[in-house]
Order: sequence, then C-alpha cells, then structure tokens
Amino acid sequence: MSDSVSNLQARFKLEEAKFFYEQMEFNFQDRTKFLYYLDAFLSSARSVTLVFQKEFKNVNAKLMKWYESKIDGWEENKLMKLFVEMRNISIHAYTPKAKITASVSISANAILVARVSVKKISPNGTVEEAEVEPHKPTKLRKPKKENVPAHPKIVNYSFHELPDWFDENPDVIYLCKRYLDELEKFVTEAESMVKKKE
Repeated sequence: MSDSVSNLQARFKLEEAKFFYEQMEFNFQDRTKFLYYLDAFLSSARSVTLVFQKEFKNVNAKLMKWYESKIDGWEENKLMKLFVEMRNISIHAYTPKAKITASVSISANAILVARVSVKKISPNGTVEEAEVEPHKPTKLRKPKKENVPAHPKIVNYSFHELPDWFDENPDVIYLCKRYLDELEKFVTEAESMVKKKE
C-alpha cells in the first residue's frame, strides 16, 4: 500500500490484516508463531469496519447510511458473524484454539539381503557351490535416518470451538482469506464513494 492509493484508515487496517495473514502462511509450520499472527489478524481485520465508522461518523451522513446498510447485510452473513465472535474471544478471553492436522511420511528404503551360499557334495566327493534365494530374508536394513522427519508436517489448522450455527469448513487459512476478500470489497467500495465526494 502506498500513501497515494488511499488515506482511509480502514485501508491501513486492511493492509495490516493482510500482512498478518501472510505471516500466518509464512509461519504455518511453527504453531506458536501461527497463533500469534492469527491473534493479530483477528484484531486488525475486525478493526477495518470499526475505524471506518469512527472516521466518518460525524463527517459524512451519506457514507454512514451506506455503512449501516452494509452492516445490516452482514447480520445474516455467517462468515462475518464468526469473525466478530472470534475477535471478541481473542480480545476478551483467549486466543481461539486451533486444532492441527499433521502428516508424517516415512520413506522406507529397506533393502533385503537374500543371498545364501549352499555347498553340495556329490557321492564322488566333488564339492559344488551354489547361491539360492531363501524363503525368508536373512537381513533387513533399517531406513536411513534422514528419511524420517524430525517433526510431523502441519497440513491444516481448524478452529476448535465454532458456534453451533457455523456449519462450514473450519479451516483457518481458508476462512481468513474469505474474510479478507469481504473486507477488500468493503474498503474498495468505500474508497470509490469517498473519491466521488471529493
């Protein structure tokens, strides 16, 4: 965001939320950092509409009427209601809990050593040597240590405590991205209305 794009405080808060979202993606494998950035994301994303209201409440009646209609429309939007609730939990109680789904993949390059040397002595005393495959392997080599991951790989974070009325995919990254998209539409529309007024 450059200063020439927008002076709206809501845009600043939106860009701040995007930054925290990017940090969540970047620190995906570090559960503690991921939760730090999730907490920050919830606060800054929720602030987008709040700072907009504060900035224009006593300045632009037409813009505030538009804002009120947006808020009314969001009353039935499960996603918007969820993030208001998650932010309230984050600010007033605790960081919303997130379950992780992890995967472990082990590459087992086990090599079977199955050579057995057999000596056959014929009745005339001649010794013949032959190699045969046994029914059971004689030795099993363990996989190399570098093929076994030190930690499981996190593949998903899900909100642990969702309200009963929220019946959608609980994946944190997915929901945060959808929330950002909604806020981006709101801020872009607000910016165009402010420009028309100027």
